Amino acid sequence: MNHLSQSFKNMIAVAYLPMAIVDADMCYLALSEKWISFYGLENMTLIGRSHYEIFPEISERWKKIHADCLAGKDQQCEKERFERADGTVMWLKWEVRHWLDDVGQIGGLMMSSEDVSYKTQIFSNEKRFQLFMDQLPGLCWITDQQNVLKYANKCFYDTFHLTSEVIGKSSAEIFGQDIARHFQENNELVLSSGQGKNFHQTIRDAQGHPQVFKTYKFPFSEAEGEMVGAVAFNITKSKLLEEELFQSETQFKLAFEHSLIGMALITPDGKWKRVNKSLCQMLGYTETEMKRLTVQDLTYPDDLDKSRATLQDLGDRKIDRIKYEKRYLHKDGKTIWVVIAATMLYNGSGEPLYYVSQIEDITKRKEIENDLVLSEKKYRTIFENVQDVFYQTDPNGLVTEISPSIEKYSGYSRQVIIGQPVADFYFYVQDRERIIEALRTQGFVIDFEVRLKTRDDQLRYASVNARLVIENGMMVATEGSMRDVTTRKFQENALKAMNTELTASNKQKNNLLSIIGHDLRNPISGSLQLLDDTLADFESSTADEVHSYLSLMKQELSNANNLLEDLLSWAKSQFDAISFNPVNIADLSELIEKCIQTVQPMAVKKKIKIVRHLPVGAGLTADKGMLETIIRNLLSNAIKFTDTGGEVVISFATGDVETLFSVQDNGKGIPKEKMGELFNKHNNYTTYGTAGEKGTGLGLNLCDDFVLKHGGRLWVESEEKAGSIFFFTIPAA
Repeated sequence: MNHLSQSFKNMIAVAYLPMAIVDADMCYLALSEKWISFYGLENMTLIGRSHYEIFPEISERWKKIHADCLAGKDQQCEKERFERADGTVMWLKWEVRHWLDDVGQIGGLMMSSEDVSYKTQIFSNEKRFQLFMDQLPGLCWITDQQNVLKYANKCFYDTFHLTSEVIGKSSAEIFGQDIARHFQENNELVLSSGQGKNFHQTIRDAQGHPQVFKTYKFPFSEAEGEMVGAVAFNITKSKLLEEELFQSETQFKLAFEHSLIGMALITPDGKWKRVNKSLCQMLGYTETEMKRLTVQDLTYPDDLDKSRATLQDLGDRKIDRIKYEKRYLHKDGKTIWVVIAATMLYNGSGEPLYYVSQIEDITKRKEIENDLVLSEKKYRTIFENVQDVFYQTDPNGLVTEISPSIEKYSGYSRQVIIGQPVADFYFYVQDRERIIEALRTQGFVIDFEVRLKTRDDQLRYASVNARLVIENGMMVATEGSMRDVTTRKFQENALKAMNTELTASNKQKNNLLSIIGHDLRNPISGSLQLLDDTLADFESSTADEVHSYLSLMKQELSNANNLLEDLLSWAKSQFDAISFNPVNIADLSELIEKCIQTVQPMAVKKKIKIVRHLPVGAGLTADKGMLETIIRNLLSNAIKFTDTGGEVVISFATGDVETLFSVQDNGKGIPKEKMGELFNKHNNYTTYGTAGEKGTGLGLNLCDDFVLKHGGRLWVESEEKAGSIFFFTIPAA
């Protein structure tokens, strides 16, 4: 129903919470006074007006909540942030419920809300306080007058391995009577005086070790009565540090007096305040004599200025400490080289007190260094002028040293290479891997050939002698020498190339002589034999017999001629002497028929049928002679390797990009292990045909060369005992 009784409206009006009842169109039917004052709606006509008209800032989310409720889904929330149109923010506890009319239908909504901002703020403050106290690195706790624990922070629980279950228990229950008694005495003192007090307490931890705490306790009042708050910090480490400091001072005195190197305390103006026995022995003076002198009195004259400047920098706090070399004068007049490590100590006001110096006699070391300088000079002269390249790398493969001669061979200066990975200068990374493996297994390499690159990425050959440097069982470096052998290597490669070319030439010559001596001689000698037989029986032979003899002679000579053409073409292709002359071929089928007629006698002899799938009128741009040679050889091979009574199929198909040719037979096929040898230029693979025909092994290589000259490709698909299909393509013009 859309109207509510007046008594019900009166009840809603005096509700203790902000409350409003709307109909299904979200128009107000009744409102509580709390609702009107809560949302500041005084002096406004509300009954009959839309809830969304009164609150235009309501989001789509709230509209969906209202729609869901009108569909029967009531909703509520304990705390939610609500921002008004004027920017004010409040936290609301709200509830939306539907109500039913007289016929049981949903007639509208009842909405109630409560401002819980104050509660939220209190909760937030308590949460912040708890978070702050839990992050405090000290122990915090509160007890009442009866010494009952009311509050403790996380550090309190963690330190004593307790949980929050101890809240409400007495100190005696938690720590025992002895500790509880001290706690009680301290609490009574604080409560009676009304002032905070500091206490030191010692408590043993879980391992039985004593822990010293400094505790500050203070009184305060709450509704429950008088309370004692406490904050405590573990100062065990501080106590230990105090003891260690005392011990270290004692140890310093012992170390100062009995140190094997000279030690001294020097005033800012250079007086020897305190010296040890070692320093006195070093300079030849007694302690009493030393204290009557100054640093300047004993310093070598040439080192005075540097010594004054160094001490001045320490006194002015430009530096904290210094380590430097200088010379002192011994009592007998000789010069003493020393290395001094010094620092300045200051008083509480920041004024310098005295220098603390450690003084070590390095006179013998200086003498050795001078000898080393001379030796280094000699070594450097040899190192910088030798022609071979000497180098050294660290365990990570970084160049630590290399002779200047590297620039002559590589273009890189010595300064550029040092510090760089040696792998960066190999032309092939495999060479680096090989030499590392050899060094790893043998510990050295001799005359090991590698390929390096110059600054302009040219290849240089080098012969390397190298070894691993082992110290205390560990590899600490690699060192060796390199010699440029590029000229020698190029000469070796040129010689190898000439030998390879000569070997290939000899092989080609032998192939040619073998074919001429066997394959070409056979048909010619056979033709001569037929001619002799014909002439010998000419008078007694009939015309048909003579015709038969002549036909056989023609076939033998035709085969010899074809073989001779292939030999010439092959020889020219081997020496790149054959010319490539593509022309327009108007009718491919006509050219293929010509090729078929050439091999027809071979097919007739073996009763092999040649099937044609040749589109009429299709043309192509190609070298006519080469194309005929390719087709003739493929047809000849197909007939050769097809059994008597078999079939050979030749076809082609033209496209926009290329023309695809195929020659298929149902012969004996090609073994899988021989497929890779068919187009091997260095092999000339051949085998006998099904009728014992002998081939030259040149045909497929010649076909492959001619197809490649056209920019096409030649390949085969074959299955043993099921036949083969040879494909080749000729690109469009």
